[in-house]
Amino acid sequence: MDLGDGLWVSVVIATYNRQDLLRRLLQDLDAQSLDPSRFEAIAVDDGSSEDTCARLADLTTRYTHRIERQENTGAAAARQRGVDLARGKVVVFLDDDMQVKPDFLEKHLEKHLEYGDGTNTVVLGRLRPDAKLADMPLFERYYARVMASQGDELASGERPVRGHNIYTGNVSMARELFVRAGGFDPAFRALEDEELGVRLEKAGARFAFANEASSIHGSDWTSMKKWMERAYRDGVYQAKLSKKHPDMPESSPWRFLPVANPLKRPFMTLGLAAPAAASVVAGAAIRTASAFDKVGLEPVALAGMTFVYGIQYYRGVRKEVGGYDAVRREFREFERGVSLLQRGERGDSSAFRAFREAVREDHRILRYYGEKYDDRVESSGGVESFDAPGTAALASDAVKKIGFQLMIAYRVMRFFRAAGLELGAQFASRTIRHAFASDVHWDADLEPGIMVVHGFGLAISYAARARHGCILFQNVTLGYGPDPLTKQAGAPLLEKSVHVGIGATLYGPIVVGEGTKIMASCVLSQSVPPRSIVEASVPHVSARAPVRARS
Repeated sequence: MDLGDGLWVSVVIATYNRQDLLRRLLQDLDAQSLDPSRFEAIAVDDGSSEDTCARLADLTTRYTHRIERQENTGAAAARQRGVDLARGKVVVFLDDDMQVKPDFLEKHLEKHLEYGDGTNTVVLGRLRPDAKLADMPLFERYYARVMASQGDELASGERPVRGHNIYTGNVSMARELFVRAGGFDPAFRALEDEELGVRLEKAGARFAFANEASSIHGSDWTSMKKWMERAYRDGVYQAKLSKKHPDMPESSPWRFLPVANPLKRPFMTLGLAAPAAASVVAGAAIRTASAFDKVGLEPVALAGMTFVYGIQYYRGVRKEVGGYDAVRREFREFERGVSLLQRGERGDSSAFRAFREAVREDHRILRYYGEKYDDRVESSGGVESFDAPGTAALASDAVKKIGFQLMIAYRVMRFFRAAGLELGAQFASRTIRHAFASDVHWDADLEPGIMVVHGFGLAISYAARARHGCILFQNVTLGYGPDPLTKQAGAPLLEKSVHVGIGATLYGPIVVGEGTKIMASCVLSQSVPPRSIVEASVPHVSARAPVRARS
């Protein structure tokens, strides 16, 4: 990364009713070894009861800092506003209850520079507990233990950093990468950092862990009730996150149940089946854990906190998913789908093999057309002789190419359908609708080897069919309707290698012949012979009437 002249770093902090802790953090930043002319700090007050800017008006720093105030719309919106105001090339996110050492910013930049062009790198820093941790509430000690365990695993390389590991207490990335990934989703009032991390991963970001770029977490939370509400809210938003990103099983709320302690699993399930009763159990468990803590049995008390968190978490999942029957159906579909995928990986599932081969053929066609229509590349021959690219190229395009992502989602949907998981197929169809603004029915038959360009705005009927080599641009409709003459109803059949341009609408039981190209914005309700060109009417352009002079 070429940092060049000007500001290198913008530190973005969301704050709410923590004026004293924010002052402490801004003072820590004033002691940074990095040249103060190379960084700034932007704190966004998310509607605190007291005006944070007025409270900290006396604070002076060697670096430029500013405090902005907004109505209370959540941490995601506050951080987003901070980035919108940021001028640095790299954005560092910190929570307002953190403390940092003098070399904190330099350690973040060093990790970015390790990767050369750090514009595609996300650096996750280490969270360390406050020295006064022993004096903090039980739930804060529980949180510190969880974060310490994760930090040890990431620092040792035992597991790589992934998007779902991201936390805004200590993370940095190039501002242009943040913008490219779409920034924070303000609809997420919890887990907004994990949701951003998932989209960063999908955008092709590379993740690194900086053990030396540590921040010390010293929270002022004292309310056990608020902690329990937070655990509940985590479950709600984990379910929302999973619905938004169903292709990321690491972010599914169901992933914990199969591996949970057998003694705790029934109580987690109780949170799903009978959330009111589970709330009573959680309350009793909290009191019991607190009692153990008071007599010096902290390990037992912390185990109890894990138990309570799990109950509250799955109560929140139940709230978002709906009634118990819906919960049970979704989890069974999840289990069955995972089981089939696992068996498919061992080669004994025809549904999985068909899914895998279809994705590979979609990718081969994507690469073939990419080479064919790129004037900078000499074509290597016809589609049949074009070699399939490797797994690394497929993984890269699955992250970078939105249209290919949609086709993968479609293939997952068809996998569920072929495996007899109708509910899973319908769920996948709804997911495509929300993720890509495209309505693709699970019965629509798109042969392996289809290319989608841009991947949004598609409307494809359950009766539509497309053969190998077809290209569908954005906002294409393959709709169900009657033939204008025979009144017979149906949906289009696209023969091999048909190209359908931007915004074209095809409907009714028509057949579009092989090799035909349908130009943008066409409306077609009749069959077309092979190797045709279908063009829309040329818009009529005329001069507007002259402007009359005012009297």
